[in-house]
Amino acid sequence: MTQEKIVCPVCERGELIFKKGPSSFCYKEHDFTLEDLEYCECLACRYEIILPEQSKRNEARIRDEHRKIDGLLTRAEMTQLRERLKITQNQAAQIFGESKAFSKYESGEATQSKAMDKLMKLALNVPQCFEELRKMANVQVSA
Repeated sequence: MTQEKIVCPVCERGELIFKKGPSSFCYKEHDFTLEDLEYCECLACRYEIILPEQSKRNEARIRDEHRKIDGLLTRAEMTQLRERLKITQNQAAQIFGESKAFSKYESGEATQSKAMDKLMKLALNVPQCFEELRKMANVQVSA
């Protein structure tokens, strides 16, 4: 897969090259560094820019660090939870009553509330709770 050449929006002559580098953050008095956030640099003028798709991926990673600090499930942990419960994202949204939000949680576009996080953990750890939620949502789950 080759990346399309992108011309620098500042000098309009240089080509942007894709790079990764560290960036430090502070959230709720917790400092953390992500080592390989994405950005681009112009070969001609050295201007640095973060493209929209890079920004979405970077923000998802930052949001996961915030989740860890808040004691919430990360994107990967929510995917594992859903896989252990043997449900799709759509079924998870129906069972947990979050409309289309579940896919946004897993993609990193949104962060679940503490109440939603507790409900998901309860459903995973207490099978009767999951079964009751499933029945209330009228969702059939394949065994």
